[in-house]
Amino acid sequence: AEGCIMARICHTNKCPVGITTQNEALRKRFSGTPENVVTFFQFVADEVRHILARLGVKSLDQIIGKSEILKCRENINLKKLKSMDVSYLLKTSAPSSDRSWLNHGPTTSISLPFDDQLLSDNEVLSAIENH
Repeated sequence: AEGCIMARICHTNKCPVGITTQNEALRKRFSGTPENVVTFFQFVADEVRHILARLGVKSLDQIIGKSEILKCRENINLKKLKSMDVSYLLKTSAPSSDRSWLNHGPTTSISLPFDDQLLSDNEVLSAIENH
């Protein structure tokens, strides 16, 4: 979308085409518009909602870990897939009401956005409040 080269480093703040970064030098490389990126992700979210509705669930949290709905497509005839074993993905485990494993902390190492850094400085905060 919008020039993405699928570098798969979106979460590192080092996007080589400037789409997913706060680094001004990298952002200059982005030739698209932020509005187009937002529109793209709105379409992705809409498609995900439609798929979830077809599966009879309301959220991704309800479907994560539900391997019983997966099935292997047998009609694909590709050489690189002949030795691939996905049976471990299709095995179902005993159902559990404990889904606490879905809740985890932040997954990125990106530092605070610049405005948050500024607002954490007492002098800046004081200047704003006293202006």
